[in-house]
Amino acid sequence: MKEPINILYAEDRLHYRKGIIAELEDRNIYCIGEAENGKELLRLLKTKMPDVILLDLEMPVMNGNEAMNQIMNDFPGAKVLVMSLHYEVELIEDYIKRGAKGYVSKDVICGNMDLLVEAIQKIKAGEIFKQTLPKSERKKFTARQREMIPLICDEMTNKEIAEELGIKERSVEKHRQKIYSRSNSTGATSFLKFAFKKGLDLLGGKNKR
Repeated sequence: MKEPINILYAEDRLHYRKGIIAELEDRNIYCIGEAENGKELLRLLKTKMPDVILLDLEMPVMNGNEAMNQIMNDFPGAKVLVMSLHYEVELIEDYIKRGAKGYVSKDVICGNMDLLVEAIQKIKAGEIFKQTLPKSERKKFTARQREMIPLICDEMTNKEIAEELGIKERSVEKHRQKIYSRSNSTGATSFLKFAFKKGLDLLGGKNKR
C-alpha cells in the first residue's frame, strides 16, 4: 500500500470540498486542513505543511491568485496544485512559471477522480502535472450556461440565479431549459446525475468556484 499523502484544501464551496475530501480519503489521501479562502489557507500554512496544497482560484476575501503569490513568497517549498474552470494554455503556463506544481480543470475532476489522484501523487513525487478540459466537453455549453451549471447544482432557483448573475429571471429559465436539453435531462434531478457523471457540477460560477 502506498504511503498516505496529506493535503490542505482551499475551496469556498463547502458541498464540493467535502465531497472531494471524502473521495480522496478512500484513495489514501487525507486532508489535514480546510480553508474557504486564501487568508484561511495562509493561516493554516503557518502550522501545517502538507505534501500538496489544493488551491481553488475563485474564492472570496482572498482569491487563489492572490494566495498563490503569498504562498510562493512565504513558503517557497510548498507544492501547489491549482484547480480552476479556466483552461487557457497561457494561463496554465503562467501558474507553472510562478511556482505551481500542477494545474487541473475542475470540469473533469468529479467525473474522473483518478485524474485528481494522479495529479496529487505526481506532484508529491516532484513532478509537474498539467491537465485541461477536452475540447469536446467545452463546446457542449455556452459561457453563460457554464456559469449557471454550478448554481443549478447548488439547487438555486431561477430567481436566485438571476440575482447572483445580474440577469433577468426569464433569461435564466431559457438557459436552464437549453442546459437540460443539451444534456438530455428531463429536469433538475436527472441533470444533477448527468453533471456529477461528467464532472460539470464543479464548473465554477460567480464566486462559487
